[in-house]
Amino acid sequence: MPDNSDTDSESDSLWPTIPDPFVESVNVPLESDSPEGGLRISDAIEEIQRVQLLDVDTVIKDTNVHTAISLASTRIVSFLDGAQADSEESHQRLVDFGQLLDLSFLEALFELRKVFHQIAAQSLAAPGSCGAIVCWVDAILFKIGDASITVASGFSLDLTTPLFPGSADVRAEDGLRAASQLPSEWHLVCGVIASDQASPAAKRLALRLSFAAFVLGPRLCRKNSPVRIPYAMVEVLDRCVNQTRATGFSTSRAGDQLAIQERLNFVMIVALFAVADREHRDLSQGSRFRPHSLGCLLNILQNVMHPDDTVSSLRVIVPPDELDPAQVILLRWGETVSWCWETWDDYRVANSESIVFLTSTWLLHSERPFLSGGAESPPNDMSISTGSSIAILRVLHHVVLVLSTTFPSTSPPSVSMDVISGACFNAINSMRHLLSQPKEDERWILSTFCKYLLSTFVLLLAENDEELCVNDYILEALSLLDADTLGGCLMHIQGDKNFRFSARLDERFIRVQKCVSTTLGRESRAQMRQLNFVRAALHFAVILWFSQTRGCLLRQSVSPLLSTIIQLLLQGGGGSLPSKILGHAFVTASSAARNDPSWTDENQESIWQFATTSLISNLGTASSFAHYLTTSDCLCSALYCAEAWRYLGEVLLLILKRHYIGDQEPLALLTCPTVCNALIQLLRADSASTRFMISTPFTLNLCADLKAACEGTGSGEYFVVMKQRLSTIGPRLLDQIVRKSQSEPLETFEHVSMRLMFYRMYGVSHLMFVPDI
Repeated sequence: MPDNSDTDSESDSLWPTIPDPFVESVNVPLESDSPEGGLRISDAIEEIQRVQLLDVDTVIKDTNVHTAISLASTRIVSFLDGAQADSEESHQRLVDFGQLLDLSFLEALFELRKVFHQIAAQSLAAPGSCGAIVCWVDAILFKIGDASITVASGFSLDLTTPLFPGSADVRAEDGLRAASQLPSEWHLVCGVIASDQASPAAKRLALRLSFAAFVLGPRLCRKNSPVRIPYAMVEVLDRCVNQTRATGFSTSRAGDQLAIQERLNFVMIVALFAVADREHRDLSQGSRFRPHSLGCLLNILQNVMHPDDTVSSLRVIVPPDELDPAQVILLRWGETVSWCWETWDDYRVANSESIVFLTSTWLLHSERPFLSGGAESPPNDMSISTGSSIAILRVLHHVVLVLSTTFPSTSPPSVSMDVISGACFNAINSMRHLLSQPKEDERWILSTFCKYLLSTFVLLLAENDEELCVNDYILEALSLLDADTLGGCLMHIQGDKNFRFSARLDERFIRVQKCVSTTLGRESRAQMRQLNFVRAALHFAVILWFSQTRGCLLRQSVSPLLSTIIQLLLQGGGGSLPSKILGHAFVTASSAARNDPSWTDENQESIWQFATTSLISNLGTASSFAHYLTTSDCLCSALYCAEAWRYLGEVLLLILKRHYIGDQEPLALLTCPTVCNALIQLLRADSASTRFMISTPFTLNLCADLKAACEGTGSGEYFVVMKQRLSTIGPRLLDQIVRKSQSEPLETFEHVSMRLMFYRMYGVSHLMFVPDI
């Protein structure tokens, strides 16, 4: 909807970054509403609503009513004028502003507007005069429209309107004229937006008031129930959108005031469209919109998001670092972004790359203050749906495409690392959602996520903390999938000869091998980064082995690496930094490697030595070693078996006594069945070793505590959960100990199905195998 105002002028101002006005300490200006400032906004609103209930004669003759109206209207106008000042804002004041946008108050204003227009018309000196009739309500209406833009965008109105000597007076006069042209009833205001008879200023004000009432107000007031939007709004907006094809877009550059006004109008249309469509889509006949209307809407979005770039020249995963007012409103208010994802979820739609650019921009800015909100504001997070998942997929598709065709060391950045990080993080949430509510027709989304994440992992160099963080997001997402899904996706990627997945992965492990040889020395930030780089590679190897896909990992690359790592761990001891970061990952990788039929465990004795000398407090290493034992076909010497029995028995005893607290408590509950399985495995050692293990007072105490835990004698949620976790394996371990003490043969049990679980503890990420129970 072009803006034909003759007062627009150019401005070369750069867009400042204004934080989210929900935060109490930010600078979105609204005049102070403290008790010292006189009448409160809520009181002023109540006064005006009380006046609405009076008859016309009382309003005309009662001087007390005149005084009340004067005080209330002056307070509201003063409050709205404060939107142009630079004063500190609080959350409560924004709630007060939201009360001015409540539908009941707007309806009351229009009812009073009719009364005072009638009074003004009767007092005209010359009957038949054709002058415009305005009143205090008109002043409030146009100021609400202006303030709504400031609050919604976080930018001063001076940056979105022309400036010249006397421009403020001209703007006020134009605003009053526009308000005077509005219909007499509130429910008719939306019709002005697409009217052929209304002036551009009146259409603009009607649009701003509708946006304020149906998009901005409900969020400021945090209404539990949505505001009902009249169905007529859908038809009006449909006409308005189609008018853009005839009128076209401004030829002014993006920073020009004319273009700014136009794009602000456009973004409010899209925001209203989003909320109106979601409310009335079930009431519509046939398709929600004609393809022509959707094409016009997509053109509008392009003009808002990238006015200076065509789709063909657009770098879709390199969004702008700073946003202008229209872009802030689009990304921040209402349900516009998620609605766009659901509406244009088909990549075959022409110019749908603009939606990828929109998603990239949202990913970059969603955590920034002016979009994410503060502690008291409602979160601006993604509403997870099929459409949002596909939107993230499309970003990852472009990430893989760019990274696989660009040599990062010589070319300028062609993709924002913040975008990659945001896409991978949101992929985790999308995959969790898809797995929690599985649908057959959405399985392809999970598989595609898996392929893109696997590809992204081997494409990133992981040379800095940002890329290592992305690696962790990828590993967390991949750990959610079962072995069959991982295996199918890996086979698909391996079949792409141009991508060279195995070759890229082999290059990564060669770099890891070189990195391990340089990690010795004084603890430093650089050493931690190197160790985390190695840890991420080990975790990725775990996922590949878990999938049981052959040909991904070359034994000649991984086997020497594991041998080098275990020597590093033994040299440093259980309390060293390498042991804290790599110990858990190394033992987990060693057990996962057994899924490869060609694998030879060359480090078995060293692994037993490292694990049994590890700190009891390192529950992750204990868990990984327990799983390592359950997958062992043969045990080490009698001495190592005795040491392992003591070590794992102490861990289990501490779990039974609730020694592990805080972040370790849930990990302990997950680990206890695996530890019990490992102890059963140790009972298969030679007779002399097992007689020694089960005859000690320590084992007798362990059995007593284990029996009490299985019977549920402890009180509290922890012991209830522990009883559930031990319901099968606990009595089984006790029975096997009794059998062994009586020289009876041990029973053979079916292999317990295991799944991968990703967790973070003390700033370090880990993968562990847990029983699938």
